[in-house]
Amino acid sequence: MHTMEGGIFMATITQMTGAARSIYASLYANNSRTEATAALFGDQNRRQRGSSFYSAQYRGAESSAKELRSIMDIADQARKLRSSYAETSSKFYAAYDSNMKDLRKSAGKVSGMDYQLSSSDITTNADGSKSYSDRLKNAISSVKDLVSQYNETTDFLRDNKSLGKGVRQLTTEFSDTTYKADSYAKVGISVDASTGKMKVNEDRLARALTSSPAQSEAILGKGGLAGRADRHAQYAQLSRSRVIPSMEQAIGSQLNYASSMLNGRSLPTMSRYSNMLNLFSIYV
Repeated sequence: MHTMEGGIFMATITQMTGAARSIYASLYANNSRTEATAALFGDQNRRQRGSSFYSAQYRGAESSAKELRSIMDIADQARKLRSSYAETSSKFYAAYDSNMKDLRKSAGKVSGMDYQLSSSDITTNADGSKSYSDRLKNAISSVKDLVSQYNETTDFLRDNKSLGKGVRQLTTEFSDTTYKADSYAKVGISVDASTGKMKVNEDRLARALTSSPAQSEAILGKGGLAGRADRHAQYAQLSRSRVIPSMEQAIGSQLNYASSMLNGRSLPTMSRYSNMLNLFSIYV
């Protein structure tokens, strides 16, 4: 997943708007729009009266033309930045939505699974190995799937913390499994104290589900892990629009100014000024 550095964006936009202001200042400094146009395209008599005047005007115009080319280069970079942001946010939200949807689905299975299990759901074979009933196998599979999906979602959020404050807040929310470590241990689920990631011990989970079904449901079901996972994922879905900053929020208020200054209408206009200045230089 790509990340975005706000400082780089801000520097580029600042450079863009500053260069744009410089162009306009160079073209119209101390002149009305009419006078500036006359200075660029004045009649033959005026050109003949003061070639030094026109040389000075051209030197300023040439500088402006160079700045214009710089602006257009920066504007192209800005378009690439916008495209990069759009691609990054699109990929992020696709994975984000998928993770939350899958997590809620897994949580729903554990909340609604059959907890009416007993020691008869475990058979000890002649070689000492254990065999589980289909009901117990399904229950164990559902719990393992929930734990796996929860871990994957937590990893996804942690890997993308640099994208914004919203992601960091969700990462903290999903790491609260450490507070329930003692409770989860009773059903064979260990919690990494540093990351909050969970791991299932299948044998211990099977014993807990068959020997203490009521307690297991309280720890794993709607009032436990499954309910907590579903609430976290639901909150993440509801706060989706605030998870990562918009382009404007990432860059700052200068983006709107730059967009209006360097849009599809203003750049061609400035480009025409540059081309006309180059043509004028032939006669100076």
